[in-house]
Amino acid sequence: MMDTMTNPKDSTWTLKGWHVLVTLLVFFGVMFAVNGVFLYYALDTFSGIDTKDAYRKGIAYNQTLEEGRRYDRLGWQSKLTAKGTKLEIALTTEDGTPVRGKKISGKVGRPTTDKYDQAVTFTDNGDGIYVVENVNLDPGSWIVSADVFEAVSPDNTPRFRIKERLWLSQ
Repeated sequence: MMDTMTNPKDSTWTLKGWHVLVTLLVFFGVMFAVNGVFLYYALDTFSGIDTKDAYRKGIAYNQTLEEGRRYDRLGWQSKLTAKGTKLEIALTTEDGTPVRGKKISGKVGRPTTDKYDQAVTFTDNGDGIYVVENVNLDPGSWIVSADVFEAVSPDNTPRFRIKERLWLSQ
């Protein structure tokens, strides 16, 4: 009697050269496509410039350090608060006396991009509190950078610098 079973060799799958070729092409094709997408978004969202005019700022680094020491010797302290669309800076001396009659201007922006930067000019309330109204601040992390100037200054050199980070919740 003849066995009706099929030969095991007939039902097995064999790996052929074209299978290997197609597998490799698909693998590397997917890898190149994903890398291409990452490369496109990396180049599209980052200009490559971290600091404008970094070379000149690097040369003037000793001046920057001396400026920081001068601000420390001055002994002023600042406290930044956000209330809705209003920012307040309280500026005091070491002993807590309010610093009055200064001009404060600067910018408010996100730490990771300059897309949302807003120029701000604070007005003096007369009691060492400087205020700016109508600042559009969504929830999240913000950095406020401001320069304090004398009300009347011939050389327009900042007397003091403020740089503080704000975290605003919902």
